Order: sequence, then structure tokens, then C-alpha cells
Amino acid sequence: MSGMSGVVEPSQRTGWRPRLVWIALALSLTLNVFFVGGLMWMKLSARAPLPPIERMHRLGESLNLNDDQRLAFDQFLRVIRLRGRYARETNQPLIDRIWAEVAKPNPDDDLVGKLGAEVTTNRLAFQKEAATAFFDFAKTLSPEQRAKLAAMARSASDEPTRRLFQVVVP
Repeated sequence: MSGMSGVVEPSQRTGWRPRLVWIALALSLTLNVFFVGGLMWMKLSARAPLPPIERMHRLGESLNLNDDQRLAFDQFLRVIRLRGRYARETNQPLIDRIWAEVAKPNPDDDLVGKLGAEVTTNRLAFQKEAATAFFDFAKTLSPEQRAKLAAMARSASDEPTRRLFQVVVP
């Protein structure tokens, strides 16, 4: 009966340890697979936000525009695209010069103010042209379409769309 003593042989004592390691590795692998799978599902199922101009096209579609209204709407979009691009291209060198001046040990405050005023003037000119084109378009709409447009502008849920409406109606 010496084999039945309370002493466990070393080979019997370590029998569970390798199994526990494998179980832990299997659980870890399973959790990692589900985590990575969840991330991939979220990435693939999430839709990228539409560019502002595409949002405006959808807005036009939702208003059921007739041919004359569509022409006015297209003119408004052209102004937004072309004048917006011009304002950005004109302002970017000015903004770069402002930051270059600010980075100097002794920036010229007058130059920074002058360049900032030019940027503001360019933005206001764009805003005025965009607002004029928008109101020219809005005048072609029926009262029901105008009410729908105003409701859509007020309830814009995403920041880019709100900013676009704020350009034309500050």
C-alpha cells in the first residue's frame, strides 16, 4: 500500500498545468478572433459620410425640382464649388504666411492683422456670392418646397451640412 500514500508523483501533479495553458490560449484566441471580427464588421458596415456637394445633390433630389428649378440649383452648386475652391486657393497662401509670421521670434502684428483681414474679406466675398446664388435658387421653389428646404436646413444632423447651410444663411 505504499503506492496509495498521500504523496503525488511529479508526473501526476503537472498533468493539469499544460491543459490549463492550452485552455487559456484557446480562450484568448477565441476572444481575439471575435474582437477583430467585430472591428472588421463595424468598419465594413459603417458608411463613409458623403461629401458636402453630394449631400446637396441629394437635397435637390428630395425637393423634386422641375427643369427650371434644377437649372437654378445647378447654378447654385457651381457657385459653391467654383467660388469655394477659389476662396480656399486664395486664402491658403495667406494662411501659410500668417503661420510663418507667427512662428518667428518677433512676429509682425500688423502683417498678421493685414493678412487675416484679407482672409476674412475673401471668405465674406464667397459667402455673399453663395448666399446670392442660394436665394436665386430658393426664389424658384414653390412655398411647399421652400418650407421643406428650410426644415432640412434647420434640422441638418451632421456638421458639414450645417456649415454648408451657414455659408449661405449665416
